[in-house]
Amino acid sequence: MLEDRPVPRGLLDGVVVGLVLMAVFTTAWSANTLGTWPGAAGTVITAVGVLAGAWFVVTAVRLVRTRRLASTVVTPEQERWQKRSGTAFGVVFAVEAVLVVAAANVLSAIDRPDLVLPAIALVVGLHFYPMARIFRRRIDTWLATALSAVGLAGLLTLLLTGADRDTVRGLVACGAALTTGTYGAYFTRLASGLLSRSALAR
Repeated sequence: MLEDRPVPRGLLDGVVVGLVLMAVFTTAWSANTLGTWPGAAGTVITAVGVLAGAWFVVTAVRLVRTRRLASTVVTPEQERWQKRSGTAFGVVFAVEAVLVVAAANVLSAIDRPDLVLPAIALVVGLHFYPMARIFRRRIDTWLATALSAVGLAGLLTLLLTGADRDTVRGLVACGAALTTGTYGAYFTRLASGLLSRSALAR
């Protein structure tokens, strides 16, 4: 049975990285509501995001503590796949960072700083599409679609309507935090399975 096999170290490390990234992004997105919805609403949403991020980090730490039990045995095919996926991940992440910085600078230069947050959400959402192909995870496609829709809806609303800017940006931040939080919960579920397998291996 799968539960009786040692946990591959590459898989364990990937889940740890995913948990840490989602902890950072969920906290950051939720904290954006402090500037757009000052008062109780922003404080509560930020607190929920921080708690979720803390949960992801604690889970990652628990997983790291079992790393010595993980298997380092990989087949040549698995080794090649790990190298290719690692390189592809780095390229996609770098392109995402460049696009985020470029969007922020351009929108600020044309005096539309209100569009920065939804533009970033759109870029982050779109970057999940190649991630789905790289890591062969269907959930990445769903999250890519959800977050891209949040960012695009925010941009169109701000460009085409007279809606309150802070309200729109707050909603975008909430939608993005919910998306990354969902991804973090997905990684937490994977981590729970790996922790169970590690416990059986002791």
